[in-house]
Amino acid sequence: MTALLQLSDVNRTHGEGATEVHDLSGVTFATYAGELVAVMGPSGSGKSTLLTLAGGLDQPSSGTVSVEGTDLGSLGTQGRARLRRTSIGYVFQDFNLIPALTAAENVALPRELDGERSRTAARLARATLEEVGIGDLGDRYPDEMSGGQQQRVIGG
Repeated sequence: MTALLQLSDVNRTHGEGATEVHDLSGVTFATYAGELVAVMGPSGSGKSTLLTLAGGLDQPSSGTVSVEGTDLGSLGTQGRARLRRTSIGYVFQDFNLIPALTAAENVALPRELDGERSRTAARLARATLEEVGIGDLGDRYPDEMSGGQQQRVIGG
């Protein structure tokens, strides 16, 4: 069985010399379909760094991070972005919605970036908003929604 997410001997260091900080050291971890995982620890223990690496938003100083058997280090920036749009659910603490786009347009945009026709992407975005219980908010802009509603747009 292939791990959905696997980190193998992952190290992440920031800075050099006197300012060098070892955020992660020798982390090895795997999770499989159906598992629920919590990342816990005190402030500064590397939780955010771990999640940033797992989401392909940063790369380890050494070691490998794989999603569904694909080594993220073998992918370029665009390949990692595509993987995040198709295989990794990543909800940021800040919602990162584009303020000038409606909820439906924010959901449709990644599909369009992947080559989906605009009309199809819009139809699928509306269906997705329905699935997460906010179909009636498709024409609203982020500043017209609560934090929980914005989070569901991102989850869509």
